[in-house]
Amino acid sequence: MELQTTMRRIGLTQTIFDDFDERPVDCDFMLPDFLPDIAAVLKCTMRPVVQSHQISGDRVMADGTVYLHVLYLDEDRKCIRSFETSQPFTSAFTVKDLSNSDTVVLSAKTNYVNCRATSPRRMDIHGAFSVKLIVESQTDTEVMEAASADDLYTKGCSVMCTVPGGRAEKTFTLNEVLELDTAAPAEMIIRSEAHICISDCKQLPGKAVVKGDLLLKTVYTTDTVAGTLCHAKHNIPFSQILDVDGLTEDMLCEAGAEIVSCDVRLAQNPGGESRLLSVSIKSALSMRCFANEHCELLTDAFHTTYPLKLTTQRITPSCIIDLSRDIETVQQSVVLPDGGIAEILDVWSEVTTVVCNDGTWEGQLLVQLLACDANGVVSYYERPLDITVPLTGACDQTAVSAVVLDTDYTLAGDRLELRIKLLVYRRTSTAESHLAITGLQADESAPYPCTEGMENCQVKVCFADAGDSLWEIAKAEHASPTALMKENDLSEEILTDRTMLLIPLC
Repeated sequence: MELQTTMRRIGLTQTIFDDFDERPVDCDFMLPDFLPDIAAVLKCTMRPVVQSHQISGDRVMADGTVYLHVLYLDEDRKCIRSFETSQPFTSAFTVKDLSNSDTVVLSAKTNYVNCRATSPRRMDIHGAFSVKLIVESQTDTEVMEAASADDLYTKGCSVMCTVPGGRAEKTFTLNEVLELDTAAPAEMIIRSEAHICISDCKQLPGKAVVKGDLLLKTVYTTDTVAGTLCHAKHNIPFSQILDVDGLTEDMLCEAGAEIVSCDVRLAQNPGGESRLLSVSIKSALSMRCFANEHCELLTDAFHTTYPLKLTTQRITPSCIIDLSRDIETVQQSVVLPDGGIAEILDVWSEVTTVVCNDGTWEGQLLVQLLACDANGVVSYYERPLDITVPLTGACDQTAVSAVVLDTDYTLAGDRLELRIKLLVYRRTSTAESHLAITGLQADESAPYPCTEGMENCQVKVCFADAGDSLWEIAKAEHASPTALMKENDLSEEILTDRTMLLIPLC
């Protein structure tokens, strides 16, 4: 038997490492001389950021900085003050069989943080954060696309698989001087939050042009006695070019951005008032590109004369259908705590969890607010908020992540009406498992024997049940599937009723 085969190498992405390194944070620091004493700690936040990594052999070293920010009340309990400090960190991972072509994805998140004042001038912070490492490896598996020979019958399927098409990272710094509506005393910025919103990603051969806005919110005090707070919001546009090897215009691209560091300071204008913000924000852009490839797989084969030895391998190619980046607006309300809140000073929120479930993505937000009572005493409150957002065109595998861009609010009696703007990243993909043929060999030394008493017969009769496959019947009887369908005047491969079949024997 003269057998001809066509082989194809198919790229499969698999996760070879997925683990985290928990890092403790223990620090004890004194307030700078220009800040007043601590009456009460309102809130302490911790933000770990991975800034770079190195690969040496089977070791991945991640370097970063953890930023600690404390809000507290001064002696009169009416004016909010803040202090920020930072610490460097290094996490090390050992990854077996690590190669330079593997994709390394690092991220960091806060586990918990506690802060207490041990004296009017000293703070003690304890917490922990995790650095997570995911390593994806591209493996090539050789599968059989086609095989042909006399009296050989094959069955296969078409699959789409996604292969990496390039990756790029870039850090850049935006330095701006922005104007405030109201002048502020020096060193009276209470807090600032910055987010990157990518609005456009234009793909060119080997390059990508990423455009968007950096959204900056600054909360500052204009009166150190009454503790009056003011809010300033600024949009800073940016445009960056990333060099991406192998990028083409028809690839799927997943662009992301993260704030690495944010330095916001008050500056004096020519008139001597502090009406200017000196802003220096370091950001990191990342891009992953993917290409979808079409492949034919042989999943089964048989010969009508000779037994076949099939070598198979189960493969599960993943195909990315869509990568999207959308802005969603969620409107919710939360009940304010009892105790006579007279004024809302500031409200902000953050995404804590996101999961996909039955055509929706469900998340939990942590809404945080500063408020004061009728006597002007300031307090800090937290409220968890569950949200559910429908997914358009969702499929079995949809990954979603989200970040809060802005939180607007209105006070309505004992409730706070929220309007939260979210930037939602979504990856929709499919993955179907197949038992693919990787090798095929006929045993020509042992042909199928002819059934005794059937040497001169042209057909035989058998009975099949509803749901039986004509392919499996033909394979068991060593008959041509095409001839079987023609002999019995059938057009569907799966039987719908119990049927008497005529099996052609030649």
